[in-house]
Amino acid sequence: MPELDPEKQVTIGNIYLVGNKKTKDEIIYRELGFESGQTFTAEGFQNIIELDQQKLMNTRLFIKIEIIPLFTTDHEAEVLIRVQERWYIFPTPIFRLADRNFTEWWVNQKRDFSRVNYGLQLQHMNLTGRNDKMAVRAQFGFTNQFNLQYQIPYINNAQTIGLSFSTTFSNNKTVSYGSRSHRQLFLESENELRNRYSIGSTITLRPTFYNQHHLSLIYGRNTVADTIRQLNPSYLYSQGNTQNFFAMTYAFQHDRRDFIAYPLTGRIFEFTAQQIGLGVFNEVDMFTTRMNYSSFHHLNKKLYLAQGAEVYQNFANRIPYLFRSGFGYPPDLLRGYEAYVIETDFLFSYRSALKFELIKGLKELNPGSVIDQFRSLPYAAYLKIFFDIGYAGDALRNNENNFFNNSWLGSIGIGLDIVTYYDFVMRLEYSVNREGNSGFFFNFRSAL
Repeated sequence: MPELDPEKQVTIGNIYLVGNKKTKDEIIYRELGFESGQTFTAEGFQNIIELDQQKLMNTRLFIKIEIIPLFTTDHEAEVLIRVQERWYIFPTPIFRLADRNFTEWWVNQKRDFSRVNYGLQLQHMNLTGRNDKMAVRAQFGFTNQFNLQYQIPYINNAQTIGLSFSTTFSNNKTVSYGSRSHRQLFLESENELRNRYSIGSTITLRPTFYNQHHLSLIYGRNTVADTIRQLNPSYLYSQGNTQNFFAMTYAFQHDRRDFIAYPLTGRIFEFTAQQIGLGVFNEVDMFTTRMNYSSFHHLNKKLYLAQGAEVYQNFANRIPYLFRSGFGYPPDLLRGYEAYVIETDFLFSYRSALKFELIKGLKELNPGSVIDQFRSLPYAAYLKIFFDIGYAGDALRNNENNFFNNSWLGSIGIGLDIVTYYDFVMRLEYSVNREGNSGFFFNFRSAL
């Protein structure tokens, strides 16, 4: 935008879209904070452009976005929106560890390659051009799993109500049935020890750009072998070896982050309440809540601060071990304790990181590439120091030597975050926890 009086009035004329070969125009218009005929101050319009670029990037449909005002007079401007679409179809071979994280597999499970999942997953991230997502998975190995998902962001004319559907079946011949000294205990067998089936749907309401409400209803069925129930009678808390249940979940999200996969500025607030067991089968009765808030700040040209707090509470008198939560299980992370599971009915955590931008850019690759979506390579690397604290409440039944429960936990460390293609984030960290244990840890998702 040329230098203008910040208070000068600017009226929006035509809006032109370029580069969206697959994505429907309405998906882009849906994210815009302006439309033809509206009038803003020059300063206000510039702020809207910056926010709209963030919103369009967070659809995860585009690699690059430019919103360019084209002034036809001192008080009128047309707008050019130029996008470069991502590659949307991913027939991805599956080869991933079955354990909670890389440290669990490398240290506790001694790099056992039988604890690997393999197979094929087909994802389409923009099936009809309406930002609708479909995924089909066939997985074998440690966990045999078959999954089908479909999600569409809106089903009404106002583009505020979305719908998703999913169904999953899985079985295991190796199952974690408890923990001792905060290390998982596993039972292995030549026969199936557990199978799980679920089918459900979620309706989403997005009344404004930054607020979303989700309401889900799921039916689930879990079956375990006699040996699992004998080792841990509270594994299902059902009369027999099969547990049936309905679950209802409500979630609210207010998200003002600049980039979802690796935010540097903005904030996010999330609240979730879930009731497992709706009185139909009377086999499970468990109510949980989770609340978290994270904020991200740009301190100066290359320095950033990220911090977040989370609280989780399980109100059930009897918690089936199959539905356990705690530090060590996603999404509950406490750096420096990756090798442990701290299972509990209550937890609190605070995580923070001070980050320094080492490099950041967009590398233009071979301009003659047949595939447009791979002509540009975004990249960034951040050096950081971090500090985490947490508290875990009572231990679950059938767990032994729970020295981390009902006590404060903490860690400090340094690390390197690498961010590149298609939301890929890699964390390399060295940490020392409150108990004096230190180690190098390697992860594939952002801690904040």
